[in-house]
Amino acid sequence: MPANGPVSLTRQTIYCFIPILNWYAAYNIRKFRKYLLIVIIVELSLGAMYASLIPEYDITGINKDGISEDINDLEINWTEMIFRTDHPSGLPIFLLILIVEYSITVFLIRKWSNQWNNQFK
Repeated sequence: MPANGPVSLTRQTIYCFIPILNWYAAYNIRKFRKYLLIVIIVELSLGAMYASLIPEYDITGINKDGISEDINDLEINWTEMIFRTDHPSGLPIFLLILIVEYSITVFLIRKWSNQWNNQFK
C-alpha cells in the first residue's frame, strides 16, 4: 500500500540500491509507473550504448588448442563474457553505466519523496 503520510528519505534512498525495493520506494510515493517508464528507457539506451562501444565477444578465441570446433570443447569464461574483462574498456564502461543508473534512481526517488512529504506539511 502506498504511504498515507510522510516517508523517510533515508529509507527511500537505501531502497534505491536494493533490487525490487527500488520499485517499492516508487510505489510507496505513487510514482511507480512513471519510475518504471523512465528507468526502462534509461537502461535500454545505456545498454545500447554499451553494446555499441564494446565489440562482440570473440568465441573463436576460446577454442581449446585449436583442435576442434565442437561446442563441447569450448571453455567459456562467463565472468569474462558478461563483464567483458577481455576488453580493456569493458569493465570501466560497465561500472560507469551502473553509476549512472543508480544516480538517476536516487535522484528521482529523493525528488519525488520530497514532493510527497511536502504535501503533508
